[in-house]
Amino acid sequence: MESERGFLAEYNWTFRFHTLTLEYLGPLAEHLPAEARENLEQFVSFFPQVEAKISDHDTCERQLELDCRAYFTGILESGIFQQVFESVAAESPRVLGREFSSFLGAYSSPADFKGILAEYLISNVERLPSYYSAAELWNRYRDRFLPVVDAPDLGNLQVAVERAGHSMLGAVDELTSLLKETRSKLSLRFDVAYVAELKDVR
Repeated sequence: MESERGFLAEYNWTFRFHTLTLEYLGPLAEHLPAEARENLEQFVSFFPQVEAKISDHDTCERQLELDCRAYFTGILESGIFQQVFESVAAESPRVLGREFSSFLGAYSSPADFKGILAEYLISNVERLPSYYSAAELWNRYRDRFLPVVDAPDLGNLQVAVERAGHSMLGAVDELTSLLKETRSKLSLRFDVAYVAELKDVR
């Protein structure tokens, strides 16, 4: 939950174009190892209010993912995006000294190139670290792409994504608070340390 909160607070939806999913946001059970999911099922059977908050969280995550997909489609279909993409593809070899396709790693088609750039726009990616294959291209031309999302035909899609992100952030905070409260009550009831001692695994 703390990891999700960090991404959501920064408007980084962790959307990935090749899967059309949110990489680091998801239903709560998917964050758990498979062998722990039965424990979660047993836990919520005793605490239905926690189950309800988990359901709210998962519903918000699904809505955010759907809105990101719609936004992704809108960007790819945007005439402004197409114009900027074509101008950058034509200019970058001269400015940066190598072929446009060389900046996008394993991706090989124009559709892939557009997808990864749309992904960066959706997840509000700022400067990329140098170890990203697209870093030099994105960091040089990010400001050229940013006006795309201000286009009238994308405004409602962007607002929907941000609204869904705010809703999920609220759900994360509520679920986190309830889980901590429940853990505290169980700790006092059964006289067990609030935080279990971590074993040295070195």
